[in-house]
Amino acid sequence: MQPQPEQPALTPRTLEDKSLGELFSDFTRETTTLVRQEAELGRTELIRSAKQAGKDAGLMAGGVGLAHIGLLALVAAAILGLGEAMPYWASALLVGAVLAVIGLAVASYGRKQLKDDELTPKRTIASIKESAQTIKEHERWNPETH
Repeated sequence: MQPQPEQPALTPRTLEDKSLGELFSDFTRETTTLVRQEAELGRTELIRSAKQAGKDAGLMAGGVGLAHIGLLALVAAAILGLGEAMPYWASALLVGAVLAVIGLAVASYGRKQLKDDELTPKRTIASIKESAQTIKEHERWNPETH
């Protein structure tokens, strides 16, 4: 077996070794990659936020549905029970009014919970601002790019 000629080690070229065209090409490629990564991060954050809001809305709807079924039975019992002390129409009116107030309070609480869900992709916005600042600094220190 014959010895193989030794291959020169591949080393990355330093900035001083690269031409202006190569540097601009690297900058363009890296900026494109950065923008794609920022977009993917934003998409991921928005999906996560939307999933959480969907879960919260589903929990709220499920809770309201179950409470409604239980309240129907309680309403009937309350109306019949109060009907022994007052006319049935008056007992139905009283029970209905009390339940309407309670229902509005529960719906208001659920609405507040949905509003409190954070849907803004804050990490992506911060990252984009940081990237924009870096690009501005690059342009300020490299007048050839203008």
